[in-house]
Amino acid sequence: MRNLSLTVKIWLAISLVSLLLYLFVLIVTPFLIRNFFTNNMLEQPSGPLKNKVEELVNDRGFHIRSFILLDDGTTLPSKARQAFQPSFFNEIKRNAESQQQSNKLYESKNGQTPIRYVIVKDLAYGRPLYQIMFLRKPEEDRFVREFLFNIMLFVGLALVVSWFVSLLIVRYLTRPLTIMEQHVKRIANRNWHEPLDIKRNDEIGKLANSIDSMRQQLIQQDETQQSMLQNISHELKTPVMVIRSYAQAIQDGVYPKGDLNGSIEVIDEEGERLEKLIKQLLYLTRLDYLATKNQQQDEVQLDKLIEKTVQRLHLQRPAINLQLNLQPVTVMGDEETLRVMIENLFDNHLRYARSQIKINLAVNSEKTEAALSFWNDGAQIAPQILNEVFKPFQKGREGKYGLGLTIVQRILKMYHGDIVLKNERDGVSSIVKMHLKLPEL
Repeated sequence: MRNLSLTVKIWLAISLVSLLLYLFVLIVTPFLIRNFFTNNMLEQPSGPLKNKVEELVNDRGFHIRSFILLDDGTTLPSKARQAFQPSFFNEIKRNAESQQQSNKLYESKNGQTPIRYVIVKDLAYGRPLYQIMFLRKPEEDRFVREFLFNIMLFVGLALVVSWFVSLLIVRYLTRPLTIMEQHVKRIANRNWHEPLDIKRNDEIGKLANSIDSMRQQLIQQDETQQSMLQNISHELKTPVMVIRSYAQAIQDGVYPKGDLNGSIEVIDEEGERLEKLIKQLLYLTRLDYLATKNQQQDEVQLDKLIEKTVQRLHLQRPAINLQLNLQPVTVMGDEETLRVMIENLFDNHLRYARSQIKINLAVNSEKTEAALSFWNDGAQIAPQILNEVFKPFQKGREGKYGLGLTIVQRILKMYHGDIVLKNERDGVSSIVKMHLKLPEL
């Protein structure tokens, strides 16, 4: 039962209740009908007798609701003819002789009380034989009333029972939802260390697994944020301490770097480092905000943007040999975020290159994906940190911290792309793949 889907469980529950109602009505209805006719056939007349039929049959101690009429007018029992007024009996005889069907219903309003009767036509020894069966209109109405009352009574009882059965089924189906609701409230209150244990394979089980997966991601995100806050505090504290110590030393007439210019140069470097770190932190926050919004998409010539950006940053190390192999590529996106991505990638390679950097941009044959690769001939990255450098404030080569590759990865996530760092035989490469969104016509 646990392995069935929720849709099948609900369908089975409704089918089970419907089947129980159907079986109940199927079993009870014949009993009600049979009981009604049995009681009415054996019922003794109450009060004064109203017609000769009741007087005749009362002498025998029970009700006879039919008699037999032969083609010569003879009746069985023989006194049945005397129980009717001549006009009513002649009406019955005429209807019987003119009847073409094997049986037919008639209604007579000859007396004060309408009487319905059925004539069944048959043959006996080659002669016509008619069986006449009576049912007075009040008796028919009473039958309908009593039958409907009994049906409504028993069906009502069946509905009450089905409600309780349905309530049990609903409680069974909704109990895991109640547990998950309480668990989600605890998660909302940041009490997310208790796992959600609901072992089911239906839609409810899948929802429980998703909630527990969300819980684990929240724990991981919380740990990441705590670690990031600690790293930010450390990274901000170091340049601030250097700047304050150098400033205090200069104020006291001491020059830690030997002279005033050298000491001020250290303060400027640390200030620049501090400024860069704050800008990166603010930009990470901006990327988190942009990820929740629908950004305006513009046509960006990626090859032109790469060429313009790297030429500007190349002035920091003009001795590095720069080789560009860029195919024309137009993408839909935000030029500023793409420019920041290129700046961070190129700055990372420019910092560690010995003498050469190669940049390639190509598009696959279906024009659905662009591949951008950066390569430098610097030292390879240690294998143990190769996949860790995208995390915030992870220590890279030369023991330096940074947010550049973290920003690159966040931007690529917005463009449904990815990045891979690889150690090659003669250097290190970064390979970026981006899905291309064609411009709207």
